[in-house]
Amino acid sequence: MNILPFHTLFTSSSEGWDALAGRRASRFRRFAMFAAPFSLIPPLMLEYAGRHLGATLLPSVEIQAWNTAALFFLLAELATVPLMAWAIRSIALSKGVAADEHDAFTLATVAPIPLWLSALVLFIPNPLAIVAGLVFGLAASVLLIFRGVQFVLDVNEPLIALDIAYVVTALGLVAWVVLVMLGLLPVLS
Repeated sequence: MNILPFHTLFTSSSEGWDALAGRRASRFRRFAMFAAPFSLIPPLMLEYAGRHLGATLLPSVEIQAWNTAALFFLLAELATVPLMAWAIRSIALSKGVAADEHDAFTLATVAPIPLWLSALVLFIPNPLAIVAGLVFGLAASVLLIFRGVQFVLDVNEPLIALDIAYVVTALGLVAWVVLVMLGLLPVLS
């Protein structure tokens, strides 16, 4: 699947998910196609915001601190993808769903894309717009998790799909908060 019909993951009943799950690409290829390029956006935007917004809001923070924060954030993001795949599979198995590693990894690489893209809102120097963009990205990621549980993990029972999606989302939110704190640690110290 190329990234151009990504919107079908939100809009179609199963068309986009079938195309995504139907291809049995290796984990490395999925990681290289989805996680690696999109996970670069938040660290690059963190650096951009540090040089522009940060210079105004936190003038005492050196540029090197923003560079270090961006690097920490990127490394943590890349490490989180396989950890979330393991967590998705474990949660699904605990609910009686026979999820394989490939499907869990597929979901872990696709679900955070809207959240990663939401970092582009840092181009706008308006705190309200930044918060709105991040909330929109988070909501889109939550929707992808729920739909991915239904179509990639093949959970037909809505309550079980909602339960799995809820636990995965909660764990993902905790991971995102840890990522943000880890990314901002060099700046705040």
